Amino acid sequence: MKNRILSLVTCSLFAIGAVGVLEHTSLVAQESGKAAKAVKGEGTKKATKPGDRLPANYGQIGLSEDQKKKVYDIQNKYDDQLAALQKQIADLKAKEASEVEAVLTPDQVKALQAAKDESKKKAAEKKKAVEKEKGSEKTVNGDK
Repeated sequence: MKNRILSLVTCSLFAIGAVGVLEHTSLVAQESGKAAKAVKGEGTKKATKPGDRLPANYGQIGLSEDQKKKVYDIQNKYDDQLAALQKQIADLKAKEASEVEAVLTPDQVKALQAAKDESKKKAAEKKKAVEKEKGSEKTVNGDK
């Protein structure tokens, strides 16, 4: 009996983790879609796209504007391929989560959905508390 309960809990936790990964992956896919639009020239005003960022620590080594442009061009060259791979990863994770969820009983699916809803509610409350705290810090710092 203990083994069965442990198995159910393990499967539930795994499914929750898979869903969390899917939610994160969908955000990544949305961002990669934005990158693909920028590469195609939609909404760009300069030679580089608005979201261009130098790799970590490159801003500290004194790159010239020409070097920065070359780095951005190289990054842009790979955007479509990276976006396609990110979409492929998102699709695989969605397929995996679907197969994992298919293992669950209807009651477990309901319990999983309730757990997800509770997690979202707690995350929203935490975000609201953090934003409220930041707002009060601005007020305190603004008075100085």
